[in-house]
Amino acid sequence: MGKKLFRIYIAVSLDGFIARTNGAVDWLDQYDPAEFGFDDFLDSVGTLIIGRNTFDQVMEFGDWPYEARRTIVLTSRDLPEDRPANIEAYGGSIIELVDQLRDSRNGDGDIWVVGGGSVVTQFLFGGFADQLDIFTVPEVLGDGISLFGRDAGGIKPRLLASERYNSGVVRSQYGLHDI
Repeated sequence: MGKKLFRIYIAVSLDGFIARTNGAVDWLDQYDPAEFGFDDFLDSVGTLIIGRNTFDQVMEFGDWPYEARRTIVLTSRDLPEDRPANIEAYGGSIIELVDQLRDSRNGDGDIWVVGGGSVVTQFLFGGFADQLDIFTVPEVLGDGISLFGRDAGGIKPRLLASERYNSGVVRSQYGLHDI
């Protein structure tokens, strides 16, 4: 069995934001995830790692869209009692979490580092992410939550592939180290 990959698969505005200042992602509503192969990507994922704010936001959308996948919420607060059974809170060391997930060989697929920006930054700049798929959406937000924080720097991603879609979205896939 191959090595599990920690993957970041994320949309970003042309000016580098993953959400509006209030966390809204309504600017993505006009784009169909099927155009970008989202279902195939999701089929390759067995575990999600998600920040607490992003988790709370997705819970507000209604039914949990990742029902069959283990979801680890990075948080120090208790999760709601009415959450799906496969969602767990984790407040420990990210290094230990990464080690545990890499060592687990139960064949459940790759690990998707969902977000938000702080979680993505921790995985990118901690050297834990293996692959980065950025979908650059032709929208200029002017302000919002940046994909990369102020202290971001030092990684040198290697472009593996790029693709332009009919909607004008451009996917850039990067390797973050030898995998």
